[in-house]
Amino acid sequence: MYLEHLHLINYRNYKNQKLDLNHGINVLIGANGQGKTNLLEAIYYLSMGTNFRGNKDLELIRWEQPYFRLMGQMKKNNSERCYDLDIYVDKEKHKQLKINGVKYKSMSELQNYLRVILFSPDDLRIIKGSPAERRRYLDAMMCQTEKGYYRLLHDYERVVTQRNNLLKELQYRQQNKSQLEVWNRYLIEYGSQIIFKRLQFLKLLVPMARRIQQQLTQQSERFTVTYHCSMGAIGDFSLEQIKVLYGRIVQQKLAEEILRGTTLWGPHRDDLIFYLNGMDLKRYGSQGQQRTGILSLKIAELQTCYQYYGEYPLLLLDDVMSELDDNRRHDLLEIVKKNEIQTIITGANIELLTKEIVKDEIFSIIEGKIIRE
Repeated sequence: MYLEHLHLINYRNYKNQKLDLNHGINVLIGANGQGKTNLLEAIYYLSMGTNFRGNKDLELIRWEQPYFRLMGQMKKNNSERCYDLDIYVDKEKHKQLKINGVKYKSMSELQNYLRVILFSPDDLRIIKGSPAERRRYLDAMMCQTEKGYYRLLHDYERVVTQRNNLLKELQYRQQNKSQLEVWNRYLIEYGSQIIFKRLQFLKLLVPMARRIQQQLTQQSERFTVTYHCSMGAIGDFSLEQIKVLYGRIVQQKLAEEILRGTTLWGPHRDDLIFYLNGMDLKRYGSQGQQRTGILSLKIAELQTCYQYYGEYPLLLLDDVMSELDDNRRHDLLEIVKKNEIQTIITGANIELLTKEIVKDEIFSIIEGKIIRE
């Protein structure tokens, strides 16, 4: 797929900016604070309906302006049909999505159109950060590849919230205990599906990442990822086996959950563990090894999306080239060029890329204005 045209109005430091993108590599060069990452964030927003830095929508509106608007025109591979994506958000908290002029209620509709993979220095938090960071990373990947997964997550989160409220009430009023059975059924049904889908997805992703890691390190490092389930070892459990285990734990641990007033077991408590040469990468890996592990995962994401949809997503590389050595940069750009992946790269120093990049692929960003070199 290709994002051909982008139009930002009142988004961050962009007042009214249009940009025509190359189908291949696009390099955005500029000093810090000029708007490079803001532009990638806008593209990500057109894909996911949210930004990747965790800001609230109102914080994305240009200073003293009443709204922002993002518009993008994209094409899918082997098709001449254009898709117009249009997102409007204002200070009154109105949020509207249009696709080819048709209004949609849910931002999740975007995931059927523009798909992106982002690689940034902050991605080290996937390994070094909290379990919540790793769950968010895994779920964001799956929302782009698993149809209906976004809705499943939303339904599960709603059930956990309602169940937690009821568990707190049961600390004082036991007469509401019968209501818990209803929420338990939903918890087990939705939670088991999420766990099973995560395991199936990792069975596809992890072997790819392992092979890529070996290529990047000349076979010197063995990289793998395991799923740590809060309910214990689940191995190759089927969906029905997970449901049985989940149901048993819910019944056995109910008194503890009431005492603590919260749901203690389920996919919202699970984690990913990264290993390098059999050792915990978070604890014992160097920053360079951790970064190479993340790079391997990102390339594996590209390959996974291709297997699902027959086309590569848009790749966003936010100021990461300076973090990679010459060999890693070369290998990454070779993969991009060989597979004709539309890629947007930001950086402050073009010298790191001079041998790989031609003049037509370079843009300058100065105070929210984009100039083609």
